[in-house]
Amino acid sequence: MSDAKTIEARLRAIMQSWQLPIASDCEQHLSQLIHNAALRVEADGLASDPSKLWEVETNFRKLMTEMTRQAGALGFDELHEPTYFNALAELCPIWPFC
Repeated sequence: MSDAKTIEARLRAIMQSWQLPIASDCEQHLSQLIHNAALRVEADGLASDPSKLWEVETNFRKLMTEMTRQAGALGFDELHEPTYFNALAELCPIWPFC
């Protein structure tokens, strides 16, 4: 498995285990974001740096946490596109997602 695929699998595991359900449109956005971030980490040559991998996972959890906060503020009981876009607007530039 390539470095990018390994990173992608780790981030998908976080997404799939999240405490709130994720609407399919939001899941598509997150899947694309995860894919692009994994490719970026690999292209930057940081895929075998444990501290950078920890940073990627930590930053993804920050994004998911902000999406959860946004869902609460919007009165949603699951993550939707607005929670995704609002969270990115709040957190960017958060590496490697922005």
